[in-house]
Amino acid sequence: MIDLDALYREHAPAITASLARSFGARRLDLIEVAVQEAFISALESWGDDVPERPGAWLQVAARRRVIDALRKAAWLAPSDALDELEAPVAVADRDEDLLKMMFVCCHPKIPLESALALALRTLCGFPVPALSRALRLDEAAVEKRLLRARQVLREEHVELELDGDLEVRVDGVLRTVYVLFLEGYSAHAGEVQIDEDLCRTAIRLNAMLLSTRFATPRAHALHALFLLQTARLASRIDAAGDLIPLDRQDRARWDRAMIADGLEHLGQASTGEVVSPFHLEAGIAACHALAPSYAATDWTQIVAFYDQLLELTPSPVIALQRAIAIGRANGARAGLKALSLLAGNDHLEHDPVLAAAIGELEAQRGDVRAARTAYRRALELAGTEPERRFLADKLAAL
Repeated sequence: MIDLDALYREHAPAITASLARSFGARRLDLIEVAVQEAFISALESWGDDVPERPGAWLQVAARRRVIDALRKAAWLAPSDALDELEAPVAVADRDEDLLKMMFVCCHPKIPLESALALALRTLCGFPVPALSRALRLDEAAVEKRLLRARQVLREEHVELELDGDLEVRVDGVLRTVYVLFLEGYSAHAGEVQIDEDLCRTAIRLNAMLLSTRFATPRAHALHALFLLQTARLASRIDAAGDLIPLDRQDRARWDRAMIADGLEHLGQASTGEVVSPFHLEAGIAACHALAPSYAATDWTQIVAFYDQLLELTPSPVIALQRAIAIGRANGARAGLKALSLLAGNDHLEHDPVLAAAIGELEAQRGDVRAARTAYRRALELAGTEPERRFLADKLAAL
């Protein structure tokens, strides 16, 4: 049985970027429809017999559909121009197309929040429900953002070949890659908690950015964060896909070479004069990566980083992470006091992390009844199967 979702995520972004190079990013809405139709056709045509080069098959099928749509819509009159479009296209660098497409999605006339949705949808294969979870928006709001972004591309006649002042788009590109990594590092829903392919894709795209003139301290800080976090992935789940909490992880399985690489990028990030949120998050990741044991973790320094991060980018999610760090640095009572300040926050109302944090701290101070109540609430809100199993085990242990 063909795993259509996995196939789509593997091939659709590169096919979309390649077609945008051929037909213009301004026709992105038409291209996306053609790509989706190609995948549906593949499902009907292949059965269980997948071609040796499925990506090439899908690209040809999608390209033909774009040309057919152009002809039917009379966007191009029958002429040499149409013949040229139907001719074989020279093979381009897949990653280069993807990077260019990210800059297209982050066009200065597209609001950052819409650019983020468009890039994740177009280049990372995120379906709308996954976008809704990653961006913490309802699906209707996500659809509106996508609609507005595609409209700008049409009205501005945007092409994949980039020109103009690209510096204004870099922040949007970095933010897009960051959200992509976060969704891979800890999924909001589904059968698995970690999607290492998404993490590796984010690392690859950011590495490409670092090979250009946009190798800023912020980009190096983001790369440091990616590497320091990815170095610990192997120890975060067991063979059955169940979560392993930080205090029980086998640190011998951490990738020390990747940690060293991450620290090198963090050093390169320090050459600038501005401290960005990426610098601070990378600093937090470095505290974990360098600690020889859980007990030796410098939680006081981590809290200090969160204090700065909260000042730079006030966010209930950051406030939640800070409160958890306070609990580990100063004890359960201090942590619960910090968490109590977040009660009633609309953004955290349906976040299982808040309820699970309360459950853990209540259990530490011996209030089993309160801990059970909190863990039950977290279990109700959990989005992934590994998360549910982890919380169910916590509840059973009480």
